[in-house]
Amino acid sequence: MENRIDFLLLHSYTCYGHKKWGEAMSSKKIGRPPSENPKSELIRVRADQAILSMLDACTEKLNTTRSDVIRKGIKKVYDDLQK
Repeated sequence: MENRIDFLLLHSYTCYGHKKWGEAMSSKKIGRPPSENPKSELIRVRADQAILSMLDACTEKLNTTRSDVIRKGIKKVYDDLQK
């Protein structure tokens, strides 16, 4: 902590040591807790307009995201192959 005096306005300020750019943050973080199963892998898929239309129809009917519909489809195909 350091005290500074502004001679133009005749005020005294107390400066508490703010972190400088690049310093490590404290161990306690604010925000959403980490996921048990993070989805960190990204897959790009080429699709024609017909497939995208079907995918969007599924998302509207199931009220979910494109990614979730694709994950469910992969699980369904995988389960069918295991039989």
